[in-house]
Amino acid sequence: MAEGPDPVVADLEQEVTCGICHDRYQEPKLLPCCHYYCKQCILTLSSRYRPNQPFPCPDCREPTLLPDNNPDRLPTAFFINRMKALHSRMEKAHGKLENTCEVCSGGKATAFCRQCVQFICEDCVRSHQRMKSLFATHIVSTLDELKQGGVKELTFENPPPPKCEDHKEPKKIFCFDCNKLICRDCIVIEHAGHNYEFVKKAAPATRKKLTEHLSPLKNLLPDLSTAVNQVKGTKQKIQAQKELTERQVNAKFQELHDILDRCKVCVLRESFALADSKMEKLTIQEKGLDLSLGTAQSLIDFVERTLENASDEELITMQEQVVSRIDAEVVKRGKEAANPDPVEKDDFGVEVFVCEDLKKLCANNVFVYDGTKVDPTKCTVEGDGAKHAEIDKLACFSINTRNPRHFSSKIKVTLKSLVDDTSQELQAVPVRDGVYSVEYIPRVRSRHHLLISVDDQPIPGSPFSVFVKIPPTKLDKPVRVIRGIKNPLYMAFNSSEELIVTDFEGDVLVFDKKGKQIQSISKSKHGFGGIYGVAVDKEDNIYVCDCKHCVYKFNKRGDLLKRFGTSGSGPKEFYYPHGIAVAGDQLFVCDYNNHRVQVLTTELEPVKQIGSYRTGNEHFIHPEDVAVDNEQMVYVTDCYNHRVQVLTMDGRFIRSIRKKGSGPGYLSCPHGVCVAGFVYVVEQTNKRVSVFTKDGQFVTSFGNGHITDPYGVAVDSDGFVYVCSGPSVVVF
Repeated sequence: MAEGPDPVVADLEQEVTCGICHDRYQEPKLLPCCHYYCKQCILTLSSRYRPNQPFPCPDCREPTLLPDNNPDRLPTAFFINRMKALHSRMEKAHGKLENTCEVCSGGKATAFCRQCVQFICEDCVRSHQRMKSLFATHIVSTLDELKQGGVKELTFENPPPPKCEDHKEPKKIFCFDCNKLICRDCIVIEHAGHNYEFVKKAAPATRKKLTEHLSPLKNLLPDLSTAVNQVKGTKQKIQAQKELTERQVNAKFQELHDILDRCKVCVLRESFALADSKMEKLTIQEKGLDLSLGTAQSLIDFVERTLENASDEELITMQEQVVSRIDAEVVKRGKEAANPDPVEKDDFGVEVFVCEDLKKLCANNVFVYDGTKVDPTKCTVEGDGAKHAEIDKLACFSINTRNPRHFSSKIKVTLKSLVDDTSQELQAVPVRDGVYSVEYIPRVRSRHHLLISVDDQPIPGSPFSVFVKIPPTKLDKPVRVIRGIKNPLYMAFNSSEELIVTDFEGDVLVFDKKGKQIQSISKSKHGFGGIYGVAVDKEDNIYVCDCKHCVYKFNKRGDLLKRFGTSGSGPKEFYYPHGIAVAGDQLFVCDYNNHRVQVLTTELEPVKQIGSYRTGNEHFIHPEDVAVDNEQMVYVTDCYNHRVQVLTMDGRFIRSIRKKGSGPGYLSCPHGVCVAGFVYVVEQTNKRVSVFTKDGQFVTSFGNGHITDPYGVAVDSDGFVYVCSGPSVVVF
């Protein structure tokens, strides 16, 4: 019996095969979602999309932004190259590839040395046996042993560390600041003062950290498996119901078909009998008339021939007989000619009556199962296009009438802008049983009302609120400017979408959506020394950082509730607090000159401190601003480390967003930060706002030439970006 393919070889074959080109990996690169493909395959895939536009991972559909459209910026999947080497050895062991000695001149290999990591011939095997002092610890396996032992016999120790391209020394050290492997010489030349550690010492902690992070994901597997099984079970039930419905419908229509066939036979039988009766009578009449016509024509022919050919004597002799015959024939045929109509009329016909209800049910092949009209109160809207859209980009949603196979209702859809009061009538196109599709391209950046009615009655939820946003890549020129502020630094929005701005040289100012000042918290009344950061909690309480080394808490009306902090470096002390952010019942305060982030309760009670004066992760040099996203991730602008650090709520480092450098996306002394779908970072030195995805991929930058001395940044619910710039707030 022929041996089947080795399962280990088959598994390795799958492991080293690219999921896009279905060939062996060539320069495998690792995407942020931890799936890997050939470098050229990734480049080909990303080229189908516009520059700086994310493309979906073929495996998990996770949006991926290719850094600078260059796949070389992605990390290399080195372990895949090791798998390729292991797969090649397995194929040699199984005789699928030519297997020659990898040590000597190239004799046929018959064994494998695990310490040499090489296939060797008989001569080299004997050399290993003779030179015991040199090869005493080497383990040599025959090819048959390799086949039986599989991958375990071919595994080998981790490869030696790569050599530094600049110093030709092994890269045995990892720089946490730069997130790269370095050699000893690199520490002195390029990474002095950085946070680094030997790989062998740092690796166990890294493995432990990854294992700990993996545990929650593994814990989700049973629930995900259950969900998959439930979905599969539901699909099987629907498929079974579909097949049952098909059988039931076919049976019902076959029953109707049989009834109609029986009715058809009866109707045809009766109609044919009536037709045959008429035809029989008409046939008899036709034969009699044909006989009369033939007899009359025969007599006429005889008399004409007699007149033409008979002598006078013969003619006179037969005169009496012929005249008598003609007169009798005239009398006889005259009666028939006087009544020429057929004995039966051609009024034959059968009218099949179909009840009006059946006609309605069958009209246009549309069936309404319950015979009722669409109920507008039961209609629903499905799809993101009824909630969110992007300017100049196709949006779509569907309307489900909950009445299968019914397309006769009058559906009206109107999109109305709340900015310029313009409206656009949208077309609802039937796509399947009782479901209509609506597509539109919004032209105005604003909130819209989507009005939907069925048979002139609004459906539940109408009008729907649709937010039409603009992508950061289209942010260019300002749309308006809020003036009348001496030196604005930071901003925040309350629940009413009112803009709260700190004026370092003046008061805390509150503006409405149109930029009109409606309130202020007086500097002279509270003795502000110079105010920096501002934040608002869910109850619209206002928190302000003062350069007098303290934090104030006001209510919405501007009444002082509490003051906390004095000058110093202790747990209840600040040294020029700057940015501040609220997350639930906690405050995150950038303690600028203490090079740390202090965590307080919303009642201004100290909780903990994060960081100190260092360049490593979870440490800062003059932190400027802080923001917290809806996933409870903390973003801190680490000003003189030229980066934004992303931390968990308990201060654990997650990632850094770009360091000092030049060109788009490289941060230089970042100040303000705001997270609204994307991460908006103000660069005071470069006089611009840089935009990143939450995982740190650069998207775009804007504002250069339109803002001067920028500081804080905020984004409202409509996607408008506010930037503190000189003596004003510029809105993009």
